[in-house]
Amino acid sequence: MSDESKGTNYARLALGAGLLAAAAVSVAVFVPRRRLAFMTEPLADLAKLPIAAAVTAWAMNLWHDVAAPQAPVFDDLRPFDEF
Repeated sequence: MSDESKGTNYARLALGAGLLAAAAVSVAVFVPRRRLAFMTEPLADLAKLPIAAAVTAWAMNLWHDVAAPQAPVFDDLRPFDEF
């Protein structure tokens, strides 16, 4: 594995954050508030259901398990030496 592919790529992270910010600003500027409220009303109703809380709790638990610290894995493919 090369040194470039290790760790977080901050250029990609910044590009993604910039694209999300540009999309949010464009929606806020170009979509009238009444139309946005009308379009997002069904989503707000879905968020009030108990299943939404259960799915959110499941996703947070899954994220916690995936992001938990782990012991390092040494896979150097050397033969095991018992001597």
